[in-house]
Amino acid sequence: MDNVINIQRKERVDFFYIVINVPINNEIRFHICIFENSKNEVHPFTRYLKDRMGNFTLKDKSLNTIKNFHLTYIIRFLNFIYNDSETAIDDIRNLTIEMVEEFLDKFSQGELPQESSEEWKSRESVQRATYAISHFVYWLWWKKAKDSNKKIFNLKYIKEKDFQFEKIMKHSKNGYSSREVKRLINIVVPNVSTRVKTREKVVNLSDYSITKLIELSLENDPMLTFGIVLGAYAGLRVGDIAQLSEDRVKGLSKNRDFGAYFNLSYDAILRSDIIITSSIKTKRRVPVYPGCTKAIYLYYEMHIEFLKANGLYPNKYGALFLNNDGFAMTASTYLRRFNNLSKLLDKAIKEEVLFGSIDAIQEEEILANNKVTPHSLRHYFKQLLESIEPNRRVIQYYMAHRSENSQDSYASSASKEVIRQCQNKIYLPIKNKFNR
Repeated sequence: MDNVINIQRKERVDFFYIVINVPINNEIRFHICIFENSKNEVHPFTRYLKDRMGNFTLKDKSLNTIKNFHLTYIIRFLNFIYNDSETAIDDIRNLTIEMVEEFLDKFSQGELPQESSEEWKSRESVQRATYAISHFVYWLWWKKAKDSNKKIFNLKYIKEKDFQFEKIMKHSKNGYSSREVKRLINIVVPNVSTRVKTREKVVNLSDYSITKLIELSLENDPMLTFGIVLGAYAGLRVGDIAQLSEDRVKGLSKNRDFGAYFNLSYDAILRSDIIITSSIKTKRRVPVYPGCTKAIYLYYEMHIEFLKANGLYPNKYGALFLNNDGFAMTASTYLRRFNNLSKLLDKAIKEEVLFGSIDAIQEEEILANNKVTPHSLRHYFKQLLESIEPNRRVIQYYMAHRSENSQDSYASSASKEVIRQCQNKIYLPIKNKFNR
């Protein structure tokens, strides 16, 4: 029997990750663990998510950033090199640069196993994948044991010479200082499609579409109406909306324009099963533009009345957006229901085109090869501000970008005339809603 050679293919190795949500002082903290199917313990690859390599770390990144810009690609990469590569490996020590290039080429061309479509990926997607895999492979080569200072993974075929860095200037968040840092250059250059992929997301919605979307929501899915208003008139993302609760709404009033904001500085527990509804991308206080305050207040009051009428108020956690089971709505559920409204919007516009509506004809051209997403509403909010506010810093403040730098002075900069212009722009298309 010693002379018998077993040439059977090894059992498939599957890597996957699990997000563990931990409630700490009524705030959700998350831990991500990578597992291999044949083992019960957390895989050592998990350490990549916490380590700092020079100027690079994922430790302080949001859950969505880690999942969508890094882990998605890394898990697919691991499953490919252990199972589907032409030179599949049993041990990470045998990884080669050629395998990295093979994976990224197949990813770019839509040729990986279990690919949903066999189309070339967009240049942006390939760049993200290449960035994530380059840093992960560098970490595999770089990682040392603390006690012995010896390389943990001890890669055989990947050496220090395979990595190159460039020097860039990194600016501080306050914009007043900068320093020179090293940035890893992607270790391979995969083939990328030269065709330009049509953008799926609409970025130039008109007042007409916003009005129509609100009307369709009131008729077909009233739970989402206030969320649509928050996207269009406060620039909130889906993650923000799914995390919204009563105690986060500050200073909204029928009788004053200034001072309202949404406290989105932390991820909160909104469900008894501790399922996280979403993760706030940029944790901060989101100021409400004075010209939008009264409109948002009116829809907020309308939303509370809707919850009361349907026996959904008050909610134990103060959640404002609930699913059909009465639990706080997750971002994925919100997206699915919004997509249904987006389809109704497309249908409604096509119907009005048949009746010769000029607004509908113009909007149909915008929507022809694109779809309305919740982020389209954030783009609309930016356009709304740009139409009445010439100051880029003011727009940045109310868009609540990460680099707002506590620009509190901008909160009171809007004049009465500018506020009136904004209110007219909002009230005129939807004034019948306020007169109910």
